[in-house]
Amino acid sequence: MSGALGVFDMIVIVGVMQGIAVAFVLACHPSASTGKKLLSAILITLALLIIKILLDIFGFYKYPVFQYFPLAIDTLIQPLIYLYACSLTENNFAFNRRKLLHFLPVLLFQLHAVVTYLITLIEPNFHLKYLIAERYLFFNTIKQIEDIVALFSMAIYWYLSFRKTLTYSQWLLINKAHTHYSELTWLRNLLIGTGVLGAILFLSSVVPIIMGLTDSFANVKVFYGYLTMLTYFFSVRGYQMILPSEVKVVKQPEDAFVKQRESEDFAAISEPIIEAEKDYSEILSALKEAMEKDLLFLEPELSLKEMAKTIGYPAGQVSAAINAGFGLNFRTWVNGYRVTEVKKRLDNSAYKHLSLTGIAFECGFNSEASFYRIFRQCTGYSPKSYLQEIKREY
Repeated sequence: MSGALGVFDMIVIVGVMQGIAVAFVLACHPSASTGKKLLSAILITLALLIIKILLDIFGFYKYPVFQYFPLAIDTLIQPLIYLYACSLTENNFAFNRRKLLHFLPVLLFQLHAVVTYLITLIEPNFHLKYLIAERYLFFNTIKQIEDIVALFSMAIYWYLSFRKTLTYSQWLLINKAHTHYSELTWLRNLLIGTGVLGAILFLSSVVPIIMGLTDSFANVKVFYGYLTMLTYFFSVRGYQMILPSEVKVVKQPEDAFVKQRESEDFAAISEPIIEAEKDYSEILSALKEAMEKDLLFLEPELSLKEMAKTIGYPAGQVSAAINAGFGLNFRTWVNGYRVTEVKKRLDNSAYKHLSLTGIAFECGFNSEASFYRIFRQCTGYSPKSYLQEIKREY
């Protein structure tokens, strides 16, 4: 490859510099939680992976000091992203010694890479370097094993991360109506995109190798670009974690459903639900009264457990009734009432002195970003567009 820097290469290099800068700030931040430290490690790993590819693209490996440079970290990013997902979805997440086992493969591969580098570094002749690395240290064989392990690791950790995110989202939608809590949609979408790209790269690179076909450097460029995109993406996440933010992440307690089942007053969502439709009528009536008469949805911190206590039914039965009677989960059902109330107040001159955000907060929302997103989902309009439509009618 040519050593000339193109526009894309400059974007990549800037991304690497930004990733390292954000990683340093996150690691040194006064409130450096486990999640922030893991995000910092992700950014550093992404930067090193990109640098590894840059060394190859711009021909640095032809220089003795860079030959067999130890960057055997292809199996590092997968467990880091998984543990980061755990830190976002688990209550009281802690990085303990047991979690170090996730990094055993990368430690072994990196140890071999360091030994190979140090032994070959003292040999100035390129051919002798190659002979030592291949005949005595099995460098390329170990590298092929690393590639295979990285492939399987990517699939396993992708599945674990995706399952963790879906479990958290389901728990949140069923139990919490707090709009300032993140649904981690960004993480789910990122994992979906990563899964699709991983499948494409597998079909376009691994399969041709197995079939003995000529491999294309285009796959490296695609992967190179994807790593850069991830670096920019996680850098933005880093800025959001450093700066004050409206949106918080509620942590799903470990064995959340089991803990709910142990509640003193009400059974959990996993409790056997009422099967007969007639049994839902009383619960549905109580729910409607609580929302339409008592305006319980105006409570920003409303949860399924609190709703169940208010109307006097077990949480599992209340959840089942909402699902069967309204065809919605608890979170969506409550937010629907909030949007309806916002629409009423936007059409009422008595509230004209309030801003859109002020009205939203009075109606139970406590995050401007969540309000705009939920309002659009329910009405098809942004709040401002809806307000303009109302003004046109007068």
